[in-house]
Amino acid sequence: MSYRLKNLLILIIMITFLAIIYIMPVKCLFKEITGISCISCGMTRAFYFILAGDLISASYTNILSIPLFIFLSYSFFYLIIDIIRDKNDYINFVLNFLSKYWIFVFLTLIISFIYNLFINSV
Repeated sequence: MSYRLKNLLILIIMITFLAIIYIMPVKCLFKEITGISCISCGMTRAFYFILAGDLISASYTNILSIPLFIFLSYSFFYLIIDIIRDKNDYINFVLNFLSKYWIFVFLTLIISFIYNLFINSV
């Protein structure tokens, strides 16, 4: 399978996932079962706030929303560039980053989880 086809498949999955979230109301299964806000609770609302230009509300809704939105936007455009060039640079970059900085990513998720618990309990 060529890099172009793999990247196109990833891009289609990203767009499909975002379209499903936009069209269908999504409930957090973790919160439904435990009553505790998960790491991504409020992410959809936060993305709406970002698109409306309200970064304060977005960060209050979910603190990871702004960096994740930037990452997804960057990913979207970089995948298109990789599709045009028939390269696999972006996927290699992400895998390399995660292999080097997995502790940072893990700690960021834990901090976000604690932040969500604190914000939603007030």
